[in-house]
Amino acid sequence: MRWPARLFLVLCTITALSSGLTYSVSAQSGAANAVVFVRPGCPHCHVVVTEVLPPLKEKYGDRLRVVELDTTTPAGNAAWSAALQVYDLARGDPPQTGVPTLLIGDTALVGSVEIPERFPALIEMYLADGGVAMPDLPGLDEPASDDPEEAGLWATVWGRYTRDLAGNVLSTLVLIALVATIIWVLRPRPWHTTWAQRTGALGMLVPIGLGLVAAVYLAYVETTGATAVCGPVGDCNTVQESRYALLFGFLPVAVLGVIGYIAILGGYVYANWIKGIGAEYVPALVFAMALFGLAFSTYLTFLEPFVIGATCAWCLTSAVCMIGVALASAGSGWTSLRLLSNAFGWRRQHS
Repeated sequence: MRWPARLFLVLCTITALSSGLTYSVSAQSGAANAVVFVRPGCPHCHVVVTEVLPPLKEKYGDRLRVVELDTTTPAGNAAWSAALQVYDLARGDPPQTGVPTLLIGDTALVGSVEIPERFPALIEMYLADGGVAMPDLPGLDEPASDDPEEAGLWATVWGRYTRDLAGNVLSTLVLIALVATIIWVLRPRPWHTTWAQRTGALGMLVPIGLGLVAAVYLAYVETTGATAVCGPVGDCNTVQESRYALLFGFLPVAVLGVIGYIAILGGYVYANWIKGIGAEYVPALVFAMALFGLAFSTYLTFLEPFVIGATCAWCLTSAVCMIGVALASAGSGWTSLRLLSNAFGWRRQHS
């Protein structure tokens, strides 16, 4: 072999080795970018964020970047809504609309089981290919401000309201009905008794039963982290994933609702069928619990369109049921309160 041919062969070999070296360096210098959606109070999210991701971040260092987004914030919710569309999560069988959900490349991993099982292999695959860019979702580079002073209070509230316009309009109508009911029952009115007589026992038992069913289902969703089954209007999961789904940071609101409906049902049964000691005063207690439930439902319904920016159809069902309970218990409640007042006044006179 003459020297020109040898030189050409050497140059080809060097070029090939250089290309391989360049590819190797490029593959190692590229980063695997991912985003994981979580929410406060989600036990599976806690496992992924505190147990699954830290060892991987320590292992890969700068070559792995995982952005954590809270779906209860406006920026996180906007990115989550886009992810549902881009990755077609809601149309899966079954629909994958729960958290934690991790997105890397064109792959979506859902849950505290699938993420640790598949994520490490995907990291290796994408790093071998030179890395993968961050999913193209809004809010990852420049998250939308949730500070009313920066974005403007009206713009912030309107942005939340229009995020789930049909559902939030419905919740606004229910909110108006709740406020009107509070005004109607805060004073004794003759039609309270007429209403109770016309509706009968079903006027109490039907709304209690329906409200209890809704509360039990929501309690199941909130305590297990399951994905709620929502109707054509509203976004139940966004509401249940918000920090307002927990009272005092640890008590699921729906559990309080279950307790309340059971207590109201027990009081109604005792006053109308058992009729034991002090049964004549129990309707006052039932009415007081209904008023508390009505006020609390008003507070929660206000949060949905104006603070959370999403509406839960199950929550609205419970709120409407509480309206029915308050209206049906107002007549006997005010009568029982008068009996209590008379009894208290008699005792004061003879003390």
